Amino acid sequence: MSKIIIPSPTISKLDLSRQNLSEIPLEIFELKNLKHLNLSNNKISTIPKDITKLKRLEKLDISNNKISNFYAKICQLPKLKVLNLNNNLIKTLPKQIKYLKQLKVLHLSNNLLSFFPNEIKELINLQKLNISKNSFENFPEEIFELKNLKTLWINNLNITTFPTDTILEKLINLKAIYCFGKLIDFELIQNDYLKLSKTKGNSFSELIKLNSLSKRKKTITATSKQIKKEVKMAKTKIFISYSHQDSNWMKEVTKNLKVLEIDDLDFETWDDTKIKSGEKWKIEIEKALKECKIAILLISTDFLASDFIQNDELPPLLKKAEEDGTVILPLIVGYSRFTKSKNLKDFQAVNDPNNPLISCSKAEVQKILVKLTDDVEYSLKK
Repeated sequence: MSKIIIPSPTISKLDLSRQNLSEIPLEIFELKNLKHLNLSNNKISTIPKDITKLKRLEKLDISNNKISNFYAKICQLPKLKVLNLNNNLIKTLPKQIKYLKQLKVLHLSNNLLSFFPNEIKELINLQKLNISKNSFENFPEEIFELKNLKTLWINNLNITTFPTDTILEKLINLKAIYCFGKLIDFELIQNDYLKLSKTKGNSFSELIKLNSLSKRKKTITATSKQIKKEVKMAKTKIFISYSHQDSNWMKEVTKNLKVLEIDDLDFETWDDTKIKSGEKWKIEIEKALKECKIAILLISTDFLASDFIQNDELPPLLKKAEEDGTVILPLIVGYSRFTKSKNLKDFQAVNDPNNPLISCSKAEVQKILVKLTDDVEYSLKK
């Protein structure tokens, strides 16, 4: 395996996805400041014990690999909040999973799991859980102890039990459940789950309708309206910051993001073209900045030279990134001093700053914009 070139020993984010790696490069474990590590879409089959050296790691993506053993040492990462193990060959989870006290997001889709260890109940901060396309025959009752769970993916499970009432009674913070998929053995599959599997997207409101508890029946109309309101309010807002001289690139970015909508990703994009006639434009921009969870910056000299961007847009975005974890995605559209910018140089750009979109062929531009949508999708699913 060729040696991986690390841009800086102090980096906090590293993306090694789609590198045809068969093992995790050992030099990664010397990156003491690493917080985000993406190893998805490789050929990795094992996770070495040195993973425990990454004490500051918060997000780990090892999806789309060949891992058959959920290595228990992962559970010694004290700050891990997001763990993506989708599309591997994992059959069991270790009991040590209970030590991941900070874990908020756990993706286990398309593995070989048929049961959960009892210790999974101790993931008290877990908010999102994906167990789609596994080998569960019954709905895992351990999930009922995850009181902070808000989103649950259970697509394509041929389960014979599905406790509709208990799900609503126990998972009091649940706001979204995804069940859509093609199933087999229709005679064995629990009827409520079979009905929900025909509903695309969030089927939480359908779950409520199926609930037989009388207290739920009396309030179903009010609850359904509230759920719709909450789902609408919960949409992740993506703020696009750009210079008007680069408006052509803003349109291309918006067009590419629109493709993600067909995958039921819950988000909305915002740029200053969304301001309607008669509205106070500065107030609307300030409101959008406060609500955004992802910010795409179209970097060029015009962008860096804009007084409004530097004084009114960037400061609140940088503050949200530091305090609230807002994701900053710089897209380099023109030649500029981005790599020397004191406020922006530490953010990992979508494309090489030395190869901006303006210098690329049409095919290269399309490839970079698709990578941008991949980065956005990854952030939306965290």
